[in-house]
Amino acid sequence: MPLEVSPRRALRALLFSSTLLLSVTATSSAEQTTRPVTDDRPMRPDSLVAITVRFRGVVDTAAFSCGTRYANIGTSKASVIASDFRFYVHDVRLVTRQGDTVRVALRPESPWQDRDVALVDFENGTASCANGTPETRDAVVVMAPPNDYRGVVFALGVPFARNHEDLASAPPPLSLSQLFWAWQSGHKFLRVDLRATAADSAATPWVIHLGSTGCTKATPAATGPASCAHPNRATVSLPGFDPAKDVVIADLASLLSRADVRRNQPATAAGCMSADTDRDCGALFSSLGLTHTAGTGDDTPRFFRIGQRSAMSVGASK
Repeated sequence: MPLEVSPRRALRALLFSSTLLLSVTATSSAEQTTRPVTDDRPMRPDSLVAITVRFRGVVDTAAFSCGTRYANIGTSKASVIASDFRFYVHDVRLVTRQGDTVRVALRPESPWQDRDVALVDFENGTASCANGTPETRDAVVVMAPPNDYRGVVFALGVPFARNHEDLASAPPPLSLSQLFWAWQSGHKFLRVDLRATAADSAATPWVIHLGSTGCTKATPAATGPASCAHPNRATVSLPGFDPAKDVVIADLASLLSRADVRRNQPATAAGCMSADTDRDCGALFSSLGLTHTAGTGDDTPRFFRIGQRSAMSVGASK
């Protein structure tokens, strides 16, 4: 038989259910007001400010300059003269004093940077750097929310989506033929050309061309690679970096500290062109924080470090 419910009991149940529903609704509203909200929508341009991340090229404690001879480089304490020093930067992030990481946007400034990638260029096309360009660039300009930033993170290289474009139609800063290999391998993320010299021998070329290797097509008809076995994009993290006071130092002496620029593995390119089988790349990759079969360990001096902007004397942005 159907269960009979008195009108008084039905009214009491209805009032209880309504009270419970109001209580749950109020609790949910309170939780929503205190829970952090993530908003991935782009910030309004008028809420951002321009922040400049400065770079300085050095060889140990000496400022980098074309045609200058630097002594005591690498494991053989060689003397070297450089003829190129350029690299690409992308995926820049700033870290607040509270430890929050903020992904920032590059401010387009042709020919040095577009929305995806920026070029840092320390050579000036003079003396030993005749293959370069007269203009130099020591800055990466980003747009970020106003804050007290105390750290910077960036990637050394070119994003995969832009790395394999046709050079003939690529806009600056990706239009430089000196920083391009081929459509399959893409751009040279870092280019350092130098020669080691000694009183009893001729100048020996030794180069550092960092880029992706092992890139393969998805299908024979594909116009670009589907992936690269060795992307070789280094992520650089510098806690404590203050954009208003500090500069990112790129030190060739540290990069080469455990390499022998007077020698070269037989049957390989002069120096390192990023091959995973080239032992000359091991120390360089370790200095960049990249893995390599011939790596020299995590205690290898790092290519990038923090310095004071007030001590900067060369490589001004033009």
